[in-house]
Amino acid sequence: MGLISYIFGSKKVFNHPYLGEFVSQRIKGNNTSKTYYWIGKTNLYYNDSADCVTSIFINGNNTSPYPNQLNFISDLLKNWKNDYLLKIENKISNQDFLKKQELKNWKNEFFLAAIYTNNDKGLDFELNLESKQNQEYPTISIAVKNGSISKVELY
Repeated sequence: MGLISYIFGSKKVFNHPYLGEFVSQRIKGNNTSKTYYWIGKTNLYYNDSADCVTSIFINGNNTSPYPNQLNFISDLLKNWKNDYLLKIENKISNQDFLKKQELKNWKNEFFLAAIYTNNDKGLDFELNLESKQNQEYPTISIAVKNGSISKVELY
C-alpha cells in the first residue's frame, strides 16, 4: 500500500453482469454504513452506433454500489426504447421547448449522456440527454422520482 492509499484510501472496482465496471471514489476503512460514489459507463446503441457513452454516477457502500440503484438503472437501460423513451416523450410533448428547431427531432438528435443519483440510497435520479452532433444544443434534464418521470427541463 502506498502512502497516498494509506492516507486517503484506495479506489475499488465492482463488476456488474449487465452494466459493467464501476469504480469507487477513494475508500478508507471498512465502515459499511458510509456512502460512497461509484462511477460506471455503458453504451446504449442508437441506430446501431456505439459511440454514445452513458456515464453512471450512483452511490454505494465500501464494497459495491447499492443493489436497488443498480437494479433501477439496469431496468431503465433494458427498457429505454420501449418504455422510458415513450414516457419522456409524453412529458416533453406538454412542454413549450419543443418549438425550438433543434429539439423537433430530439429522439434522434439526443442520447442518454448521464445518469446521476439524487439520493443516497433511494431511487431519485437525474437523466441528462445531450446532442450527438452539436455541443451548442441545450441539455434535456429529466427528473425521475421513485421510478416515475416527474419533470423535464432544458439547460
